[in-house]
Amino acid sequence: MLEIRSSASGFSPPQSSSSAEFRPNDICRLVIACVAADFGLAAADLENGLRGSQRAALARQIAMYLAHVGFSLTFEVIGRAFGRDRTTIAHACRVVEDARDDIWFDCRVATLELMSRAAAGGDGR
Repeated sequence: MLEIRSSASGFSPPQSSSSAEFRPNDICRLVIACVAADFGLAAADLENGLRGSQRAALARQIAMYLAHVGFSLTFEVIGRAFGRDRTTIAHACRVVEDARDDIWFDCRVATLELMSRAAAGGDGR
């Protein structure tokens, strides 16, 4: 199971097991930490205002997608958390959804969604 350490990601999950106590910004930070760990990147690489490497950009798009699909956050809320416009979030969701036709990519995204929900202490809703 993925271990989220506050020193590595800057995120400390609440002690309660209910994800209902998470604020939208906390959910985004949790998803960022999970995706960054899977991609072998620092969470700051995904939160950075710059595009960064292609790998970081893809990881960021996946994190945005998971925040929207896995936790039902709006594009506006996700955009504020990532420092991006809502249209950028919509684009990221389209890119990831289109790429899910590849079975390996789909499995990776599905696994990241499960990891994020587990780290949030439940189903994420």
